[in-house]
This record gives sequence, structure tokens and C-alpha cells, in this order.
Amino acid sequence: MPTLNKTVIASKKKWLFPFFALSLSLLSGCAQQPTITHKADWTLHQAQLQQLTDYHAQGVFGYISPQQRVTLTFNWQNKPDDYQLILTKMYKTILKLDARPHNVTLTDPDGKTYHGSDAAQLVQQLIGINLPLEQMRDWLIGLPTGADHYLLNKNNQVAFLTKKIDGHTWEMHYSSYDNTKVPSLPILMTLKQGDLTIKIKVSNWEIAQ
Repeated sequence: MPTLNKTVIASKKKWLFPFFALSLSLLSGCAQQPTITHKADWTLHQAQLQQLTDYHAQGVFGYISPQQRVTLTFNWQNKPDDYQLILTKMYKTILKLDARPHNVTLTDPDGKTYHGSDAAQLVQQLIGINLPLEQMRDWLIGLPTGADHYLLNKNNQVAFLTKKIDGHTWEMHYSSYDNTKVPSLPILMTLKQGDLTIKIKVSNWEIAQ
């Protein structure tokens, strides 16, 4: 069973960086607000989101930091007790992450697997990408679980939230929602922490009935 060490991490990052060509144009031109079809009642909307534990989201995110600029396609499959995240670049799987309570498995492009208990730490060690993965399970659907502070927009959806994690303050800004769904779900977001910016566009939502 491979284990992470500095040599493996350095070699993996060197091998992976050629895949990280910037293509943030995929995220441009997406900020236009969809037609508003309803104004949600926040108490009801929040309750509906809290019941939404089985969903699948597909899209792209642009990761911008002083060290690298990356655009990747993501597939996020969420279940009540676990989730799976697959990141791809040009149809090449960069990583596959399967996260269960206290048991995280990460598969790299060579098919090697790594295990740990902290998904965010494992991803950052392997490819240098920092993400608040556990919080993203709810933040991705517009549910401010665990947030230190949040604000609603004029349609009673979350417009902004903030949370301090391990001494670092994360901010999520919600620019656009798909209001044709019940509950309405975010389709354009920006996640920030210090000089790190992550632009997220969800192109497809699938909700289990």
C-alpha cells in the first residue's frame, strides 16, 4: 500500500502540473442571472436543503492561487454518509476521492491509492489544491451549515457565508441560482480564502427522488 512521503508528493506534483493549463474561459460569460421564478421562504427552503443528502453535481472550477492557475472538470456524488469527488482534465482523471467517516481513499492518475482520515489534507498533499471538502457537501447546495455568518439575497437564498477553519477564513459568494428547481440550487459560486480564489460553475444537478 503506497504511503505519502515528500519524494512521492514532489514527483506527483511535477507529473501533474502539465495537466494544469489555464482554461478559465470556460467560466466566463456565466454570471448572467436566470429568470427569477419564485421567492423562497427561507425557513422552508432551508428545511428542503437539509433533506437533500443524495445528489450529483457536475461542472467546472477554476482554481487561482499564487502558485498555480487550474481549470478542472468535477463530478461530485453525495450520499447521506459518504461522498465521491472526481477531478478530470482533458478527459484524464487527475484524482478520484472516496470519503467515508474516518476513512478516505484517494486514487491518483497512475491508479495508486492513498488512505487517510482527512480528505482535504490528502488532496492538498497530493496535488497542492486546498479545498474545505467536508463543508462543501452543504455549501455546494447553498446550505450554510456550520457557517460563522451568512447573508440572504432578495429571494431568501444564501448570498454569502463565511467560516474560519484552522485559523483561515473562507468566504463563499453565490452569484446565480437555478430557480426552476425545488429547492433552488446554486449554479455559479466563488470561494475565497486569502489570496486563493476558486470559481465554481455547476452545469448539471441530479437530485435523487
